[in-house]
Amino acid sequence: MGDDSEWMKLPTEEKCTHKVWKARVAGYEEAGKLFQRIDDEKSPEFNKYAGLMKKFVTDSNAVAQEKALDAVLHFLENAHVAARTTADVVAGVVSKCLNASKTKTKEKGMEIIMMYIEIEKPDVVQEQLLAGLENKQPKIVVGCIQALTIALRDFGSKTIQIKPCLKVLPKLLEDRDKNVREETKQFIIELYRWIGGALKPQMSHFKPVQVQELEAEFERLPNEKPVQTRFMKSQQDLKAKIEEQQAAAASGEASGGDGAAETEEIDPFDLIEAVDILAKLPKDFFDQIEAKKWQERKEALDALQKLTDSPKIENGDFGNVIRALLKVIAKDTNVMLVALAGKCLSGIAKGLRKKFQPYAHQCVSGIIEKFKEKKVAVVTSLREAIDASFAGTSLDQIMEDCVTALENKNPSIRAETAQFLARCFAKSTVGTLPKKLLKGYCSSLLKSINDTTPDVREASFQALGTAMRVVSEKNIAPFLNDVDTLKMQKIQECCQNAVLLNARGEPRQGGGGAAAAPAPKKNEPKPVTRPPAKPTARAKPAAKGGPPGKKKVGGDKGKGKKGGAAKEEPTESILADEVVEEKAAAALSADVISGLSNSNWKLRLAAMETFSQNVKGMSKEEIQTQVFVRTLTKKPGLKDTNFQVLKLKLELIGYLGQNSAFTKTTAEFCLSDIVDKVGDVKNGSIAQEALSCIAEATSLQFVSSEVIRCAFEQKNPKNQSESMVWLTQAVRDFGFKVNIKPMIENIKKALAATNPAVRGAAIGLLGTVHLYMGPQLRMFFEDEKAALLQQIDAEFEKNKDQKPPAPTRGIVAVEEEDEEENGGDGGGGAAEEVNVQDLMPRNDISEKITEELLAELADKNWKVRAEALQKVIAILNEAKFIKSSIGELASALKTRLSDANKILVNNTIGICLSLATAMGPHCKHHIKNIGPGLISCMADGKPQVRAATVNALNAWVDQCTLTPLVESEAIFDGLKTENPNLRTELLNWLVEKLPTHRVLPTELRMCVPVVLACLEDRNADVRKKAQESLVPFMIHTGYDSFFKATSKLKPASKDQIVKIIEAARANLPAKAPKGKKASAPAAAPPPSASSRFDEPEEPAKQAKAEPKSKAVKGKGAKAPASSGKKKEEEETGPPITLMVPKEQRFKDEKNMKVLKWNFLEVRGEYVEQLRTQMEKNFSKSTMDQLFHNDFKFHIKAIQVFIKCLDTHTEETVGNLDLILKWITLRFYDTNPSMLNKALEFLDKLFSMLADSDYHLADIEAISFIPYLVLKVGESKDNVRREVRKIFKLICKVYPASKMFSHLIDGLKSKNSKQRAECLDELGSLIESYGITICQPSPAHALKIIAQQISDRDTSVRNAALNTVLTAHTILGDGLYKYIGHLAEKDQSLLEERIKRSAKTRPPPKQEERPKTAPLTQKTMSQPNIPRANSAMQKSSSSNSVKREFALDIDTEPTNSYDMPQLIQHDLDDIYEPVKLPKIKARPPSPSMKLLNSNDAAATIGFVISQITSPDITTCIQALVQVDEVLKDEERAEIMAGHVDQLLLTLSMQFKMVYSTHMGDEDTPKDDVVRLYRCLLGTLLAILQTQRLAKKAGKDILKDVVNSLITILLDSRLMELEEGPQVVRSVNVTVVKIVEKTDHTSITGALIRLLQDCVSSETCTSKFLDLIMKCLWKMIRMLPDIINDLNVDRILMDCHLFLRAFPSSSWKDKGSDLPLRTIKTILHSLARLKGHKILYHTGMIESSENSEVEAYLQKVLKNDVAATNAKNDELNDNREKTPKSSTKTKRFSKTTHDMLAEIFKKIGAKENTKEGLNDLYDFKRKYPDADLEPFLKKSSQFFQNYIERGLRGIEEERMGSSGESGIIPVLMSSTSSSSSGPSVGSGEEKEDPNYFRERLKMLRVKCGLDHNKEAGDPDPSNTDGIDLLGSTEEIDEATSLDDDKQQENIDPEPPQPTNPAVSVDVSDLKMRLERIKKLANKS
Repeated sequence: MGDDSEWMKLPTEEKCTHKVWKARVAGYEEAGKLFQRIDDEKSPEFNKYAGLMKKFVTDSNAVAQEKALDAVLHFLENAHVAARTTADVVAGVVSKCLNASKTKTKEKGMEIIMMYIEIEKPDVVQEQLLAGLENKQPKIVVGCIQALTIALRDFGSKTIQIKPCLKVLPKLLEDRDKNVREETKQFIIELYRWIGGALKPQMSHFKPVQVQELEAEFERLPNEKPVQTRFMKSQQDLKAKIEEQQAAAASGEASGGDGAAETEEIDPFDLIEAVDILAKLPKDFFDQIEAKKWQERKEALDALQKLTDSPKIENGDFGNVIRALLKVIAKDTNVMLVALAGKCLSGIAKGLRKKFQPYAHQCVSGIIEKFKEKKVAVVTSLREAIDASFAGTSLDQIMEDCVTALENKNPSIRAETAQFLARCFAKSTVGTLPKKLLKGYCSSLLKSINDTTPDVREASFQALGTAMRVVSEKNIAPFLNDVDTLKMQKIQECCQNAVLLNARGEPRQGGGGAAAAPAPKKNEPKPVTRPPAKPTARAKPAAKGGPPGKKKVGGDKGKGKKGGAAKEEPTESILADEVVEEKAAAALSADVISGLSNSNWKLRLAAMETFSQNVKGMSKEEIQTQVFVRTLTKKPGLKDTNFQVLKLKLELIGYLGQNSAFTKTTAEFCLSDIVDKVGDVKNGSIAQEALSCIAEATSLQFVSSEVIRCAFEQKNPKNQSESMVWLTQAVRDFGFKVNIKPMIENIKKALAATNPAVRGAAIGLLGTVHLYMGPQLRMFFEDEKAALLQQIDAEFEKNKDQKPPAPTRGIVAVEEEDEEENGGDGGGGAAEEVNVQDLMPRNDISEKITEELLAELADKNWKVRAEALQKVIAILNEAKFIKSSIGELASALKTRLSDANKILVNNTIGICLSLATAMGPHCKHHIKNIGPGLISCMADGKPQVRAATVNALNAWVDQCTLTPLVESEAIFDGLKTENPNLRTELLNWLVEKLPTHRVLPTELRMCVPVVLACLEDRNADVRKKAQESLVPFMIHTGYDSFFKATSKLKPASKDQIVKIIEAARANLPAKAPKGKKASAPAAAPPPSASSRFDEPEEPAKQAKAEPKSKAVKGKGAKAPASSGKKKEEEETGPPITLMVPKEQRFKDEKNMKVLKWNFLEVRGEYVEQLRTQMEKNFSKSTMDQLFHNDFKFHIKAIQVFIKCLDTHTEETVGNLDLILKWITLRFYDTNPSMLNKALEFLDKLFSMLADSDYHLADIEAISFIPYLVLKVGESKDNVRREVRKIFKLICKVYPASKMFSHLIDGLKSKNSKQRAECLDELGSLIESYGITICQPSPAHALKIIAQQISDRDTSVRNAALNTVLTAHTILGDGLYKYIGHLAEKDQSLLEERIKRSAKTRPPPKQEERPKTAPLTQKTMSQPNIPRANSAMQKSSSSNSVKREFALDIDTEPTNSYDMPQLIQHDLDDIYEPVKLPKIKARPPSPSMKLLNSNDAAATIGFVISQITSPDITTCIQALVQVDEVLKDEERAEIMAGHVDQLLLTLSMQFKMVYSTHMGDEDTPKDDVVRLYRCLLGTLLAILQTQRLAKKAGKDILKDVVNSLITILLDSRLMELEEGPQVVRSVNVTVVKIVEKTDHTSITGALIRLLQDCVSSETCTSKFLDLIMKCLWKMIRMLPDIINDLNVDRILMDCHLFLRAFPSSSWKDKGSDLPLRTIKTILHSLARLKGHKILYHTGMIESSENSEVEAYLQKVLKNDVAATNAKNDELNDNREKTPKSSTKTKRFSKTTHDMLAEIFKKIGAKENTKEGLNDLYDFKRKYPDADLEPFLKKSSQFFQNYIERGLRGIEEERMGSSGESGIIPVLMSSTSSSSSGPSVGSGEEKEDPNYFRERLKMLRVKCGLDHNKEAGDPDPSNTDGIDLLGSTEEIDEATSLDDDKQQENIDPEPPQPTNPAVSVDVSDLKMRLERIKKLANKS
């Protein structure tokens, strides 16, 4: 019990994490109750528990877990932060609840998952459930499937994404567990309920038995449509709609069809996985498709056709493929290939659908030209292709091509074009076939119906008939006037037979589009009808839970954004007089109509009585309001002299206003006449009532403005006064719904009137308006005379304590019926609804805040500053009410608030006070500037200054609350300042403001430590005020914040402070008094204040429950529960909304109401304007991220935008202008991460826009594209590349011609990279769209582009030349007319470029550019010009031309014999044994499905990252996956971009094995060896793929070599059984790295590694030796690789080494071998390059002072004989051996061809023996012939194979005589290539080291040296590891600089000093010959 008592005292939070399960149970129960009790969903209490939710659901105790799940459910129901915990909690539920043994636990876990979907997190939940399907426990998998099934059943297919689920179905159906399979079947059945037949194509991967079972289940399903039964928070409108439909269906109404109709059918195409056919195209596709042999072209097309059979194709750059196919269609003479190309084109178009749009028009125009072909198969294929292409274009785009084709000379083209148009018309509608297009097509088709060819006539009739069916005969008739009767009958017959198709190609329901034409007539009355008041009344109380928001009503200007008060405005058109008379005659009798205008008043009276009775007997729909009103106003109309008749007319108008669709159009016919009768003695009151009725039907704002205007135009004092009297009463009846600005102007006219009645009426009206506007109204009349002002003030005084009355008429009156339950105190509510600040006419003073004024405000002279302040005061007094655009005035005033002159400070404080009053709520944009300045003024020593400061602060805070001051930390900074006056005043001010303020941001908690510090201040007043402020602070921060802050206090003062805050805690208000809330709603007490205390009270819960239950307990109790509701809705709602449409913003910008988005540098007014616009449509949390100072928050905001592309697409498009403007601001930031994220978002954004066929508005483009063009000049390549990609995407949603103009403007930049990129993009646009894309005209644009040829920057010049060259391919020599005169130098550059391109470029494809037809004849002759190739190629090409029309079968046999396909196969077999063997120790390869995904790069990155896993098994599995990719050459290409990453991970794993696994006793050493082998195997696989090996970077190679040599020296490996073999493998790998990787990179890496070793004190001599051995091997390879080396980089690396360790520093070191190695490299390079080596020192700064250049000069000086010619000869003839004294003969061409033929025979299995015999004979005939060119690229195995074969032939022919004239020569030629580089100076000098090495190798081959195999290291001694082959060679390579005292630059190595080493050369030769003979005999 003692333990229980201990944990029972703990707080709830600690109980929940206690190790005792009982404590946790108690904690969970308490937490659950706490969650239910908390009223505020954003309470900080929830934040405490958010991080514990995962621990709740994963509790190990079953009892505790059940209680925890209950608590989590309560948390999800009440906490706003619950959504943040989705991923962790759902993962915990999946792992710990779905497999629980208790059913209850499982059910609660399932409910938690559903709750997370309900709170808007379906994507995260689905992701976690799909991840759970990979779990090894079947129970968890079953639970996840069940959860997915339930979620789909309850929430529907719109909430749960179908596509991700389809991928896992086949695997689940094959699961071993029966339950998994059964649940999967149930899930599939549920899927079928929702998506129907769209699922069946996805079942092709299932087994036939499974498909059969599922189809049987599908048939048993009922036919009813599935209905969503559970809804997310954002789907409450949908919920209400479905409930209404269900209720209607239950009551017997036939509304079920409508509900079913709303269910969108899922297109099976959307569920299909797209195939990336571009990646699968053969590498040589483009070469093959242009091959001369048709079989090769067919092979390429066949390969493409197989790929295009895919139903859905991944989008990509298909430009080259499309151009190649169109070239085949246009030019290929083989009709079979043309048909095949057409099929490919059709497949691509169908697979891409809308994404084919960029290529569609090009394809249509190209195919039309080929319709001249007569083969049926070709024409059929082309028809399919052109029909598929049409889906991506429009009739408007193809009109020019089709009209031209209809006039073509070839009848086949005319007929097929007409048929094509008929098919296009069948897919069109009235909207897509407007009259403009119809006229153009009809005029051409009318010509072709008279064609002499019957097929053309029939096709034309069919086209016209189809068009008639689409647009109706009435609409097409004006274009068919000249058609005779017979032909018209034929067209009508075709019209009747035409079948119109929908988008899917299926026949439309209902026939044609003409049926839809009359539809608008049915809808005509709708705009005139008044909208019913009930829906508005029903919607209004939902927004009235608390104090009414001021921003909801602002007159009738709401336009939808003002909440419920806005109503749809009925409209109608003005009827003609004849129509009015006709309709009046139909509705009224002739007697009535004639009686209304009769001169006898009695007859007029009788007619009016009949008229009135007739109208009142009609229903609302039957009344024709405009007709009746205009009939009434006909002469005499409302000017009738008889008051009885006039009374009836006015009463009837009033009746019509209340009971018919009375529009503003109708009102305009009678308002002027009614106003004329307002002052009538007998009928004036009736006229006023008629005006009120009209105002009720239209709007008070409209009627009031018209009435006052008409009254003052008539100049009748009686009418003027009575009109204002009416308006006074109307404002009281309707509420303040008038346009204030014109009203005040008219009131001022009335006040100036001479008639006292008019002035009195105006003052009375002012008194009523004062009820609504308050004291601010007087500011408009301060210029009036004093006497008049006295009367106005007296009128205001009458209404001083009155509230505006509740509206009794109009839409508000209807709303009040629903508000009766709230107490009926509508007056206050109505008054609060008016936002007076929005009605104020405000002036823009930004133009008056000039730079001069700001400079004067900052002037050093105080008098100048004072005058500037007076100017500001004058500006404010003149403007009275201003907008928030005040430029930099706020910053300037902030500076003046700290002025040394106290008079100026006082003046500035007064200006700040005036600013707050003048700007109203809009001053919130500037409080972050002014607020801190005013707070700093509280430190002033003068009380009057402090008092003025407090008044100014109060004015600012009253307008925009304390929130901005808290967020900007101004209060915190003020309290932190250790000034007693400042602290006292600020705390005193906060004591007044905080208790009644609404919820403040969490930044207020930062003030808590400072307040505690103030409690210890030495000033008594500060301590007193700090103590008084404790309770106000605690109301917002809670007691816990203060208590926790005391832990940082000093122990001496802590106890005393704790007592003070404990005393303050006791004074915290438990609840807000009800009386206060009811009597003063404007006081705005903090909402749910008790929720911020430690012990929430029950009344707070009741306050929350009351609005839900709609309990009628007084209106005041309801207000606090939803105080600040708008802000809460903003934060809990979606991140983006459509509160203000962008059309409104466009209108404002067009009318110059806002600043145009055009700037060179970001200024504050633009940022503030954008913030103001975005606040209305973006949530607060999103706004905080968007305008935060930290770039990390910007990245988060962009991530929100990326998510919104899928989840809130419509909202994103609706706010596209704001988002793009915000992105332009980010372009001016410097953070690269944010910029890359922004570009990624733009890529996805414009891709989405292009997919949805969105068209970018000009305002959106102008405010974004110029700034994007600036970023194309970024220094980083990846940024420029991404921007260019975005340019291409923009052209899909914005006219390319306009894009061209923006790019032309980009050429004005001073940034050369920007100009170059813009020119490249311009060239691309011209190439894609033709010369007409140039704006404003081709001449103007090309002239600007040509001017760039003279640019100083090379890249700009080249780009300009390329762009002009592109134009030249279209215009030809006519280009020079466009570009005008160029400078002589520029002209020559251009002409040279054109000549060069003409040689290298294939003939231009004129068929792709129909607009350049005049050049066709010139260019068509170019393909016949033969190319200057070999004679063989000439003959073959000429033969192909001669046999151009021959049958294909004639050429097949010869071509098949010419293709020795088996040779390559056999050579592969020969080379195969040389490949490294597979490592047997590896586990079986896992599935490589990951690599087949669309996102291959991400998958590869993931697999590579697993290589670094500390788990050996995981690492090996990842290596196996990589190996599988590397095995296949095609798949290995995927790794091209990941080589460095892969090598880096391998190096890291090598280091981990060396440092961790080798020293870990628990790790089995067999596993370590196995891991070593796998790592080495993968590394070798990379090195064997030449392209991948060459991509390795220098730094990466340095790291890899470092790791491998470290392992090589690991003595622990020798203790393992298989350790020596690992060492040998490492040795081989290092050698392969040196040989296979990029030689420049590996040489640089080794030099850098050598430098690091020399500089390191810890580097061992063995490590250093091995690095030098690798460099020595590179030195030996230099003659072979010198042409591939980047010598500049090598010299730079050597320079860095010698700079770090100059020659003079080696005197004190033990060994100078590293220095000698570097100098050997330099010496070898100098010998090979000659004097050209000095041209490669450009990378070395001040190379003349470099030791590298000095050494090279010495080498060249002492080696005059080594001329450049000699070096070239050495490079060309590296095969010459030092021993040979005679030069090897060069082959003639005949001899070379003969030898090549021999080696071909050797490569073929059946001819191998014959080939070896021929080679033997060849060597006998040419004993000096050099075979190295044919052998050096082959493997050693192949060379050995040839040697054995020749030796066998020699034995057969000559016997075993030991004489060999062939083999030694062959061996010498092959061995010379493998021998190291000799540093000897000439061919005649004999090198003993060379023969010593040859001797050593032969001894090993003959078995005379069994101790060591050639090339294998001795595993027992790491010192003997030989990366080169022999110690002598090392001596040879390092013998250059043996003398430390004097550098020896003689290329001939010095003779060894040891006489024992001297060897007689002749003796060596004799020994060598003897060994050769022994080898031949054996």
